[in-house]
Amino acid sequence: MTTFETKRLVEWGDCDAAGIVYYPNYYRWMDGTFHAFTMALGFDQRSLRADHGLLGTPLVDTGCTFAAPASYGDELTVTLRVASVGVSSIGLAYTFDRAGVPIASGHEARVFVRTTAAGGIEKAAMPDAIRILLAPLAPAA
Repeated sequence: MTTFETKRLVEWGDCDAAGIVYYPNYYRWMDGTFHAFTMALGFDQRSLRADHGLLGTPLVDTGCTFAAPASYGDELTVTLRVASVGVSSIGLAYTFDRAGVPIASGHEARVFVRTTAAGGIEKAAMPDAIRILLAPLAPAA
């Protein structure tokens, strides 16, 4: 699997008064696609905590560029590609299209984190078991 795809049917409530997808929904859909992707690989946020003592993978950077509007009733294909795998981070690239027409593209940077002894949060090395799953999906350096 070099990419991961999901389908998203645009609902009435996803749109603004102009009848186009309200931009925060793209961020919600990127997040949901990431979680579906990790579940397909065999881990999720709960298992990161239970199996590796981590809090999860919060966002440290995200963005989205819009190419064309989408509206109620459109079926979007959301494609996720692993852009990079670091020591404690993962970079993700997303595309949204409607029947092959580019609608938007986005990116996320996520960091694996754990709780500190003082109750704060700090980055943590990606567990080897997770790295084994993700590293082959990233482009060669």
